[in-house]
Amino acid sequence: MPDAQIWFIGASQGLEQRIIPQHGYPLLTVLSHPFPRQLFSPKSFLAGSAMLYGILQALKHFKNLRPKVVVGTGGYASVCALIAGKLVGAKIVLFEANSIPGRTNKLLAKIADWVTTGFPESVNFFPKGKTTHTGVPIRSDVRNMDRATARKTLMLTENEKCLLVFGGSRGAQRINEALWDALPKLLLRPSLKIIHICGSQWEQDAKRIQEALPEDVRERYQPFGYREDMPILLHSADLAVSRAGASSIAELLVAGVPSILVPYPFAIYDHQRFNALSVVRRGAASMILNADLTGERLAQTVLEFLDNPESLEGMRKAALSIAKPFAAEEIVNQTLLLI
Repeated sequence: MPDAQIWFIGASQGLEQRIIPQHGYPLLTVLSHPFPRQLFSPKSFLAGSAMLYGILQALKHFKNLRPKVVVGTGGYASVCALIAGKLVGAKIVLFEANSIPGRTNKLLAKIADWVTTGFPESVNFFPKGKTTHTGVPIRSDVRNMDRATARKTLMLTENEKCLLVFGGSRGAQRINEALWDALPKLLLRPSLKIIHICGSQWEQDAKRIQEALPEDVRERYQPFGYREDMPILLHSADLAVSRAGASSIAELLVAGVPSILVPYPFAIYDHQRFNALSVVRRGAASMILNADLTGERLAQTVLEFLDNPESLEGMRKAALSIAKPFAAEEIVNQTLLLI
């Protein structure tokens, strides 16, 4: 829709302050404050007051913009924007990325014109007749990359196996430590190369561990604090170890990467475990709980998969069969139909 104007609304103290302008979109902000689990408390009064003020701020923004549609993705700033959008007559679209929705999105579904979900299981939490499982939108460069190009870029030979380990943009300490404990056993496999996205705060530790490895295996463990070229890394991987965030899983599925998922244990409503279960049940991944993850367990699981190419191929096919590479396009098209 070439004449569409797209504006973002976010919290006045959120990461969006830095990220959205970098991508060239205007950002409006509203005051928001998380509600405590115990609703009847002084903190609830402060959160409620902040939300009312945030709704008024959003209404002020919308007085000039007159939006046709407001899309919410959860979070307390989203509450202010969606309520204000409803008050000015905009269509309301709600996106729930995880398999277990938060209480905010379950409440907002009552005013939504359409609800879209990242996992099929979460459809059951929302009103029938206006909820669709679309999958989680991903970056187009993940969809457009191919395995041959990716592996050529990383100079991987046909016989080499690539293990990709990452824990989200900030890394994951438990996954890092388990991998470091597993390295001596994993690197006994001469065809295995390990690419480890450890998070910036652990990069120096990872570099020291790499330097301490025997010289003949050192180059087969490649740690990085952060990498921009995740599409290349994903499509190069024969197996991945990852947290179970909705976006990470969506990209793994689209790239057809068999995965060992380690859910973050403190995610609200334990939603990462349910995200992982969703793809494990459909044959695209296996799961190790955070409390059960050790170097020995990780090494054993990785080597068992690498020794069973039929199992890896089955997981790869399962991942591709349930992937939603055009989730973003589907959400856009359905939204345009609404307006």
